[in-house]
Amino acid sequence: MPATTPDDAPLAGRRVGVTAARKVEEQRALLERRGAEVVWAPVLGPAPYEVDDDALQARTREVLAGPVDVVVATTGIGVRTWLTRAEAWGLQEQVVAALRRAEVLARGPKTVGALRRFGVEEAFVAPREDVAGLRERLLATDLRGRRVVVQEHAVTLEGLAAELRAAGAVVELVTVYRIGTPEDPGSVAALLDEVAAHRLDAVTFTSALSVEAFVEAADEHGVRTQVLTALRDGVLPVCVGHVTSAALAAHGVEGRHPERARLTAMVRLLEDELLARRP
Repeated sequence: MPATTPDDAPLAGRRVGVTAARKVEEQRALLERRGAEVVWAPVLGPAPYEVDDDALQARTREVLAGPVDVVVATTGIGVRTWLTRAEAWGLQEQVVAALRRAEVLARGPKTVGALRRFGVEEAFVAPREDVAGLRERLLATDLRGRRVVVQEHAVTLEGLAAELRAAGAVVELVTVYRIGTPEDPGSVAALLDEVAAHRLDAVTFTSALSVEAFVEAADEHGVRTQVLTALRDGVLPVCVGHVTSAALAAHGVEGRHPERARLTAMVRLLEDELLARRP
């Protein structure tokens, strides 16, 4: 017979949505051990990144058509994918040369590692590994007439581009990849309906990409407003770390996150927050 959870378990009677596709067994075990009912819907599929090769090649040629003054590199996988595809087009040497001549701003250590793999040194790394840190650095400099290339991650950075253009920069957005389709869209739609109806106590997010996939799915399902409203007031959004929380903040949602980006710390924080809300 399956083990039963005692009624006095700290999260007994609580329902928690889990959006992760990776390491989900560990997260579910941590939650269920505390008595929570887990509603699982992986928002990212087995191939979370989709690349439009033709569009990326055309954009790359446009970037190489003129001098590049500043490069904003936002993800390690984006840098690696871009330069690896460029090799297949016979353009890798030109792209790398353009990066080496430019002032390169990197979002975090993974991005730095990808750049250095191709012999590109960064001039600045965002202290909190977020786009906000890159924006602050860019807008603190004189951008008038400077050509800035921004490597987008899973979602558009048109908002950042608009700010840079307003400051006088010539901005080129390079879209390397977009979010792929989840393996089971039906389970994701069901999870979104649960959130929108306030039938969950909390939802967990373990990557910035999962946040974007979750919001994009809500938009496609027609419940974006209801879902974001629920996460702002009622359904507790809990993130594994500050980078993931920053992705939620971009949508006007304050996500809770532990000081250390660990699953166990995230689950402990979720438990503490829910107990504080309703002893």
